[in-house]
Amino acid sequence: MRRSAFFALVLAAAAAPAYAQTTPAIYPVLAAGFTQSLDGQWSFKYIAGLDSGRDAAFHDPATDLSAWKTIAVPANWELHGFADAHYYMDLQDGLGLYRRTFRVPATWRGSRRVVLRFEGVAFGFQAWVNGKSVGSSTASAFNPTTFDITDALSSDPAADNTLAVEVTTKPLAWQSDVNDDWDLSGIFRDVNVFSLPTGHLEDVTTSTTLTAEGSADLSVNVQLNGKADVHATLVAPGGATVAEFALLPSADGHHSALVQVKNPHLWTAETPSLYRLKLTLSANGQPLQSLEQPVGLREISIRDGILKLNGRPIKLRGVDRHDEDPVHGRALVEADWVRDIKMLQQGNINFVRTSHSPPNSRFLELCDQAGIYVLDEVPLAHFQSAEKNNPAYRANVLARVEHTIIRDKNHPSVIAWSIGNENKIADMLFDAGKRAKEIDPSRPICYPTIGTYFDEHRDAFPPFVDMLALHYPSNAMLKHWTETLDRPTLLTEYAHANGLAAEHIQDQWDMMQAAPHFAGGAIWHFMDQGLLKTSDKPVDRSKPTSSVWLDATHYYDMHGTGGQDGILYADRSPQPDFLETRKVYAPVQFLDRAVAVHPGAQEISLTLENRFDFRSLAGMKLAWSLQRNGADLQTGEVSLKTPSRQRETLHIPVTIPADATQDVLTLSARCVDEQSSPINETNLRLTLPGASLDGWLSALPAEKMLLADTAAGVTITSPHWTLTVSRNTGELLIKDSAGEVVVAGIAPHAGRKLTEPERGRAKRVDMWTGSILTKAESPEIKASQDKDTIHLEVSARYPRAGAPEQCFVGGYQLDIAPNGVLTFHFSYTPASARGSLAEAGLSLVLPAAMTEFRYIGDGPYAGYPGKDRLDNFGLFLLNHDDLRLQGNRRHTAVALLTTPPGTGVALLTQPA
Repeated sequence: MRRSAFFALVLAAAAAPAYAQTTPAIYPVLAAGFTQSLDGQWSFKYIAGLDSGRDAAFHDPATDLSAWKTIAVPANWELHGFADAHYYMDLQDGLGLYRRTFRVPATWRGSRRVVLRFEGVAFGFQAWVNGKSVGSSTASAFNPTTFDITDALSSDPAADNTLAVEVTTKPLAWQSDVNDDWDLSGIFRDVNVFSLPTGHLEDVTTSTTLTAEGSADLSVNVQLNGKADVHATLVAPGGATVAEFALLPSADGHHSALVQVKNPHLWTAETPSLYRLKLTLSANGQPLQSLEQPVGLREISIRDGILKLNGRPIKLRGVDRHDEDPVHGRALVEADWVRDIKMLQQGNINFVRTSHSPPNSRFLELCDQAGIYVLDEVPLAHFQSAEKNNPAYRANVLARVEHTIIRDKNHPSVIAWSIGNENKIADMLFDAGKRAKEIDPSRPICYPTIGTYFDEHRDAFPPFVDMLALHYPSNAMLKHWTETLDRPTLLTEYAHANGLAAEHIQDQWDMMQAAPHFAGGAIWHFMDQGLLKTSDKPVDRSKPTSSVWLDATHYYDMHGTGGQDGILYADRSPQPDFLETRKVYAPVQFLDRAVAVHPGAQEISLTLENRFDFRSLAGMKLAWSLQRNGADLQTGEVSLKTPSRQRETLHIPVTIPADATQDVLTLSARCVDEQSSPINETNLRLTLPGASLDGWLSALPAEKMLLADTAAGVTITSPHWTLTVSRNTGELLIKDSAGEVVVAGIAPHAGRKLTEPERGRAKRVDMWTGSILTKAESPEIKASQDKDTIHLEVSARYPRAGAPEQCFVGGYQLDIAPNGVLTFHFSYTPASARGSLAEAGLSLVLPAAMTEFRYIGDGPYAGYPGKDRLDNFGLFLLNHDDLRLQGNRRHTAVALLTTPPGTGVALLTQPA
């Protein structure tokens, strides 16, 4: 999140329902035959306030709710038309009253207990069964809550039990659950009721220690309610049984065992090998309960200020991610998580920070399987000066830590804990970190902090804070950190992807890649925070909009520009920033951009760098093709073998045509993995001695040019076009022989539409936003002819629109050769000008009919300094309606702007 909080937790909490928090004391074993999902349609009423009023008795089964509407559980009530969705700290007062019935089988009775479990409720709630209060919670919308409801159930197994839930938007500490995103309320994760034997699991903890001999010691610790014998089986990834063992009771009542695994398949993001741990509880030889869960054998450590996994340094190529979807809100479904994992992998992203709360546990399971590192964030935020040490929040703060870690500590993908987000230093929050380390000493902790605040309070972070987690440094600040910090450091937010202009991805990642104690970073943000909505009237395409439109009436609402900060659109369609991230994060990097060649047979050297931390490139391939003007001349394939964190130089045999000096020659190379999924690709520009892309100009025939210099202006006529310049206005027009406009003007270029970061800067700095200075004051026109060449000079004072005292002074010179080629030179100087120019130069104004853009240069996306890896060199064609047409193109040698049939202009420059 990027904004500071100005709301006091204390004041808000004073009027909030004083719900308590409960600590989970039951390990959720959802056994077949003893589990019932309560997801589905519930009776529902929304109240726009915090007082249930005349509906206060809704939890009484005798209360008639036949007139109420229904709502799906899980779901957010704002996405079902019950209330408008608001953003960030604008959470509205509201109550959601839910009710449904369920039955409990007779087999769940007797010596067994019945448990009700909510996986996520926004933002606080209390529950009743058959009119009896069974518990409540304010310990985060994103943590699970369990209640033993046995004593509240009907004694008749055939009778319905009535479950009622009152959800409030303003419980104690609600501010910690709203962070730079939509405020979506209600029961948004699964609800289950399940049955347990009297002797059952209360907690399970697994951890791994690697030995010097190369084996892995797996520690299994179980806490029970009641007495039971505990037996375990460990199954290898391939299905073979590794060990069968008993967990022995200790003096503290826990059961534990230490199992040595020889030649282990260690879990990493590159090799996500999962064992299976099967636990069985029994008493007097009779089975009571069984559990099977994945186990990743891996050890996290810090040595010499470097974060290591399995004894080796790792780099976390990451993004921040909210558990949210534009259609489902926070009530995501399996397809949403599978889609996101796929997009992470396509983007070469191996790390997710769960901003700013624990995700659905299913997402973590998929990260375990796919190989994604996770920084799991405890939902604690907005602790500013007034509330950071308020004792009223202490129990709530510690409960949030406990619930997060107890639920997620056995996921191998979770490699560290984040204790809240962008809080000020507070003893209570440091106590939260200590509590986290008590529960789970196997992982490091961090406190994500704004970089400038950290620099002011650097000495206040105690030694038990294992890692530094910093936000949004300048390049100079980051360079200073790489040289001075001595703890493992993460940029838990960097390269803010505001609008379509993520800043500093490439240059800041390069600094982190080179600094051993920098473990990596997370770009803010993975996707735009948008909700799918329908407009009452079609969009006006001629007017600016802050939304992303799918068609004429459907759009993604990002709360203006508030949620426009993803490298993906809300529906996970890639933005150019995602494609740049993919290139910068690629674990296989091409180190060459251009190679000098000569005609004939030869070998081209191509150097790769393997940035994987554990695996070699063995099994991967490099597919290459020698291309002439985009067409293949030769193709081939090379098997790769580069060790991790090493470089390899390949030698590609090619034959270069001798007659290709006026062509575009490239070596296209693409690295693919064992499943043929692309990892990275490049086009090396091949340069021949004496090569030139403008040699065809000499083939243009010389033709008669006529110059007419009058009091009204200058006219230059060729057989194919006519150029006129008005002495009164300085306006230039070029029309073809049919009288159609080919060039509609030439003027100083003095700005462009601002990017979102620049729009923020424009609040402090006067930014020039007009593309061209259209008015020419006191223009001076000079024309002459030297043998066959016509010379034209146009100069003037060009005032800034709305501020005429500021201006550009200067002009352009135009030399027209007999073959019709126009050569421009220009020079403009700002005079009495203030503010900042995003761009400056010369603008050529073209008619709207010229919709086709062909060019030779870097593409196909817009390119700017610091984004060199996004594009490759080649030939490209774009259309005016292409979503990604607008923007700068780099290293451009030739550009054609034409109508679809081909009428238009060709621009030739030194690579520009």
